[in-house]
Amino acid sequence: MARPTYLSRTGNVDITTAHIGAGLLGLPLLPQGETVAKVLEARKGDGVRFQDVVVQMPRRSTKTTSVWATILGRAATRPGYRCVTTAQSGNVASRILIEHATAMLAAGNAVESREARSGSTLPVLFRNGGRERLEFPNRSSIWVVPPEAGAIRSAAADDIVIDEAGEHDPVKGKDFMDAVRPLQDTRGPLAQMIVAGTPGRVRAGYFWDLLEAGRNHVDKDLGIVDFSILDAEDAEDRKVWRRVHPGPASGLTPMAVLEKRFKAMGAVAFSREYLCRWPLDSTVTAIPLVDWQAREVPALALPDHFGLAADCAPDGSAAAISAAWRVDGIPHVALLAYRSGVNWVPTEVRTIARKYRLPSVVVDGIGANLPVIEALSRMRPLVPVTSPGFKNLQGACQTFVSNLPVHQAQPDMETAVGGACWREVEGGRLFGRKRSGVDISPLVSALLALWAYDSRPERQRIGITTSA
Repeated sequence: MARPTYLSRTGNVDITTAHIGAGLLGLPLLPQGETVAKVLEARKGDGVRFQDVVVQMPRRSTKTTSVWATILGRAATRPGYRCVTTAQSGNVASRILIEHATAMLAAGNAVESREARSGSTLPVLFRNGGRERLEFPNRSSIWVVPPEAGAIRSAAADDIVIDEAGEHDPVKGKDFMDAVRPLQDTRGPLAQMIVAGTPGRVRAGYFWDLLEAGRNHVDKDLGIVDFSILDAEDAEDRKVWRRVHPGPASGLTPMAVLEKRFKAMGAVAFSREYLCRWPLDSTVTAIPLVDWQAREVPALALPDHFGLAADCAPDGSAAAISAAWRVDGIPHVALLAYRSGVNWVPTEVRTIARKYRLPSVVVDGIGANLPVIEALSRMRPLVPVTSPGFKNLQGACQTFVSNLPVHQAQPDMETAVGGACWREVEGGRLFGRKRSGVDISPLVSALLALWAYDSRPERQRIGITTSA
C-alpha cells in the first residue's frame, strides 16, 4: 500500500468538497486523492490550516486530478470563489484545464460556451486560446495564466494552483513566486497556494525549497503531501515501488505498467518520474545544509594571519569578502563583508591588505572581477595581483567540501551554502552559479580565501584572493 514519505498531520477532516469535485469529473476520488484533500481541506478556526501546500507525487498517480477535485468542489460550493492556475508554460496550463473540463463535459457536468443558455445550472467552459476558463453559475471561476509575473500581478484569487512546478526555471520561478503571493493578501483566511509537481533536474528552485521546508517542518503554515523515494533507498526494489507509487494499490497504474516503463527508461529516468527521486549527480546541492550547520560555533576571532578573498556576482549586483585560516589543520572561515555592487571591493581589499601587511592579491580575471583587477592595479602602494588558475579552483572546491570549515552563523553565508549546486567541468566540478539560483559569492570568497591561505609560500604569511 502506497503511503506518503512526508505528510502533514491533519486529524479528522471533512473532504466532502473534494468528493463533489471528483463527481463533477465523473471520476472516483482515489485514496491518494483523499490524502491530498485532507491536507488541502484541513481547518484552523474559520480558515485553512495550511496557507501553502506542496504536493509531490509520481507520474500516473492522479497528482493533478487529486488537486483539481478539491478546487472544482470549492468552485461549486463557494459562491464567488476565484482560482488561478498555471504550470511551466501557458500552453501546459491550458492543456491541464481543458483535460479536466473535457472530463466534466463527457460526464454531462459542464457545457461549452457556445452551448450555454441564460440561467444554465452547469459550469461553462470558455476556450480562448491561452485564456481558458471555467465559469460557474454561482459566480465562481477557474482560469489559466502563463507563469509570468506580469500576467498574474493584478489577478486577485482565493486559490493559486501551480502545477508541474519542478519544471520551472529556478531563477525565473522565484520572480514568479514573488508576484504570486500578494494575490491572496485580501482574500481572507480560506486563501491557499497549492504547488504540485514531480522532481526537477536540479535541487534548486522554489519547488525544491518548499519540499525541503515541508519535510523539515520549517513553516507551521506549510502543508506537505510527498510520495517520494528516500536517497538511501534502492530504485530497483519493487517493495519501494509499491510504497512510493499509489498506482498499483489504487488500480490506476498496475505493476506491469511500471515494469514496462522501467525497462524502457532505465533506473535513473524511471526513479525521477515514477519514484520522485531528485538528481543525485552533479546537479545535487553541493553542500548539505545540515552538514554545514554542524560545523557552526558561537564566535570566531580573526587570527594574526589569514587568507583573504573577494568574489563578485557575475552581474555585479553584489560582492563578498571572506577570511580563512587553519588551527591545528582544521579550516576556519568568516564572511567579513557582503554588500550590493562591486565598486567598494578594491578599496576594502587594499585597506585589509595594508592593515595585515599582505603581500599579494589573487584574482580570477573574469566577469565582474575585471573592474576590480583594473582598480587594484592603479592603487598605490601596489598590491601585486596573480591568478589561481582553473585547475587550482577545482582543487579548492574539492578541498573545501571534503573538510567543511568551522564558522559562525551568518545568514548571507548560509543562504549561499544552502543554494549552491555543482556544475560539471572538464576534469572535475565547480560551484555552478546559474544552477544555484542564489548568489553564491559569499561561499566562493570563502573557499578562495582558504585556497589563498593553503597555497601561500612558506615565507609568506598570507595571501588575498578575488574571484568571479
